[in-house]
Amino acid sequence: MTKLLLIRHGIAEEFRPGTGDSERALTEEGWTKTKAAMIGLVSRGFIPSRGISSPYRRAMETMACLKEAAMDGDSGKAFPVGISDGFTPGADVEAMDQWLRRLVINAGQSEIIAITSHEPFLSSLIHHLTGQFLDVKKASCTVIEWTGSGWNFKQHLKPAELRGD
Repeated sequence: MTKLLLIRHGIAEEFRPGTGDSERALTEEGWTKTKAAMIGLVSRGFIPSRGISSPYRRAMETMACLKEAAMDGDSGKAFPVGISDGFTPGADVEAMDQWLRRLVINAGQSEIIAITSHEPFLSSLIHHLTGQFLDVKKASCTVIEWTGSGWNFKQHLKPAELRGD
């Protein structure tokens, strides 16, 4: 079954007047902790076949951490990454459910699709898809699976678990 890895971006810069929210980058701590969490995710066997990121800088940088962890120094293991405005903080959950359904229907049976996004969107999406209420921390990953007719909650991996703290 196709799996989705729903990943919240890592620790980002605080909002600063004059800088758009979409331009906020991961902090130095954010890079360090996110890289460690993504290595932990890959070490658990969650190696994406493709990724989709919010266009916001911190989400794209989080996807870069995952891609680096998955490649493990071998560029032949790189997976393609697309960008979608549908994964921004205020995106429409119902519209993304329909979009994801079309995506997984056309995906391979064992495909793993990583998505990097934001709060409050991710917790709303997870609840909409699976009925689960979760506290979605930065650099956490929620794994859900497409059953052929709906979504099934598999597990939620907290950032400290992923990092091995």
